[in-house]
Amino acid sequence: MNLMRFFRGRVSMPGAATTDSGVCFIGELKRFFLQNNRIRTLALIELNNAYQVARLIQGNEAEDQLITTVERYIFTFLRDYDCEIAVKIEPNRFAVVLNHDAKAVLGIFETLAETMDQLEVSIADKTYYPKVMTGITPLTPEYRSAELAFSAADEALYQARRMGNSIVKLLLPDDDKLHRYTKSLRLLPVLREGLLKKSFVFYAQPIIPINAENNMSKAEILLRYKAADGRILPPREYLYTAALFNVSREVDLYVLEHCCRFLRDQPSDTAYSINISGATVRYPPFFDKVKQCIRFYGVDSEQICFEITENVADQDYHQASLLMYRLKNELGCQLSLDDIGIGSSNLANLPKYDVDYLKIDGSFVQTLLTEPYSEQVVRFIDAAAKLHQKFSVAEYVEHPMQLQKLNDIGVDYAQGYLTGKPEMLFDCSLD
Repeated sequence: MNLMRFFRGRVSMPGAATTDSGVCFIGELKRFFLQNNRIRTLALIELNNAYQVARLIQGNEAEDQLITTVERYIFTFLRDYDCEIAVKIEPNRFAVVLNHDAKAVLGIFETLAETMDQLEVSIADKTYYPKVMTGITPLTPEYRSAELAFSAADEALYQARRMGNSIVKLLLPDDDKLHRYTKSLRLLPVLREGLLKKSFVFYAQPIIPINAENNMSKAEILLRYKAADGRILPPREYLYTAALFNVSREVDLYVLEHCCRFLRDQPSDTAYSINISGATVRYPPFFDKVKQCIRFYGVDSEQICFEITENVADQDYHQASLLMYRLKNELGCQLSLDDIGIGSSNLANLPKYDVDYLKIDGSFVQTLLTEPYSEQVVRFIDAAAKLHQKFSVAEYVEHPMQLQKLNDIGVDYAQGYLTGKPEMLFDCSLD
């Protein structure tokens, strides 16, 4: 190893100005990009939760001892390779630049992960088993900036973390997932500014009765982004960015507030469905936010129907069931369980949720006429809804024969381009 520098600073975000030692790792990466005189690869290494376990069992000193032991192990291992720089950027995170190509570095850190699988760290009478996950990307001019290269390695580490301990993940500049990640990274400030400037407008798609009495007309609110030049853009990339960077809750609160504002300013007898994310379901103050919003704008709570996907409801069952109960029984809001059929639907699970509507995922409706299994799923969900005094709703209805089949089965409501395309409802930027 021709050079090993260890900075005990902290760099929690790309582009941080300084660390405690006065050295910024991103600054070092920028220097490498300017030089661009040899093959280099960036690796981000993350220690698993063993250090947190040590702190919980034996306190902060044990945590520090475990991290120090792993730190020394990693840096000792790296001495056998041409390592340009090694930096501790967070208590459980390290950044390394090696003068090897990406394929070689992948092998190096796979070897590190294998050797660390055998590592045991004993502190007093306790033994811990630390593991590492690693994200790797080559430092190539294709990234155009050190920040983008760091973000790529961070995304690779995220993917490794999702796969479990001892995983090493390599992302290349032309990787589709990386392209989408960097695109979202650029879109993030646009998303945040759009929420502040009320650039997201409401479209509404009607939900039409087939076999149900139309006591109150229904529609689902769908977000669109209104660009500065007036173009209306689809929401998919914005919502993906919101989920990726934990902004979904802010989006949901934005929709809630402006829906209530719309209902106050333009009274009608229509009930509007609004989608809420898993992040919002896990946000304890959300119920109080809904309560305050309804009271402030003086709207009828029955005109607001919250849609939660089946997967979110199952994954966050306790939070979801409590939130659903309070929204329905304390405030009088309506509830809908969305995307039924693609999760773990069965007669044992569906009655768990005290909702008003079960929405059949559109993938089954689209193949209703050609796939016997899809018809079975639709019949099953409709039967489950009727058994538990709920209404069934079919999404993505696009052809008359689909609608006729749904009518024959007994599905209560239909939603799709056949029964009504989304149309502009409310421009939130207009006072």
